[in-house]
Amino acid sequence: MPVVWVKRALYRARQFLRALLASLRPLDDAEQAEVRAVLTASAWPLFAAMPRADQRHSLNVLHAIEQNELVDAGGTPALTSERAAGSVEGRQAGSRGALLQAALLHDCAKHAGGVQLWHRVAAVLLKAFWPGILKRWGAGPAPARGNWRYPFWAYVNHPSLGAGLAAQAGSPLLAVWLIRHHQGAFDRAANHPAEDDWRLAMLAALQAADDDN
Repeated sequence: MPVVWVKRALYRARQFLRALLASLRPLDDAEQAEVRAVLTASAWPLFAAMPRADQRHSLNVLHAIEQNELVDAGGTPALTSERAAGSVEGRQAGSRGALLQAALLHDCAKHAGGVQLWHRVAAVLLKAFWPGILKRWGAGPAPARGNWRYPFWAYVNHPSLGAGLAAQAGSPLLAVWLIRHHQGAFDRAANHPAEDDWRLAMLAALQAADDDN
C-alpha cells in the first residue's frame, strides 16, 4: 500500500476530529454576517442547512482563499489577462465573489444526500485502503434514497449534486463550475480543451484551500 495513502488517511482522520470538535460550536453572529455578505439571499438556505462542522470547514476554506496572495480583490493574475478580459463569461462570472461563493457551498450536497459523520469516516478509510469499493458504490445512477448505499453514492457524487443545487439557487456560472469540479483532478484535455487559465487557477485555489482545511 502506498505510503501516501496512509498519510492521507491519517490527515483526514485529524480533519474529522477537528470537524467533530467544530460541530460543538455554531457560527457566531459576526461569522454568519460574513457568510451572508458573500452569498445571495437565495443561496443562503443551502449554507444554513449544512451541519455545523461543514459550515465551519467551508468558512475556513473561504478564509484560506482570502489569504491566498494569488486571489486578491481583483481576482487571479490570469483573470486580468487580455484573453480573460475578452471573454464575455469571464466579465460576467469570473469574479472573486464567485470563487468565495463556491468556497462556502462546495460541500452543500453532502448534507442533502444524507451523508453522516460515520459515512465520511468509512469513505475515507475505503478510499485509502479499498478505493475500488468506494468507486463502485459511487458509480451509475443513484440508488433509492432509502438504500444503505445512497449516502456513499452522494458522497462520491457531491460535487455534481452540489453544482446542481447551487445552479437552482441562482449562483454564478463560475461558482457552479468550481463546485462541480472541486473534487479530484481536472482533465482539461478531455473536458474543456480551450478552458481559460484564469478559471483553472481559481479551481486550483479552491482545491488547495479545501485540502488544507
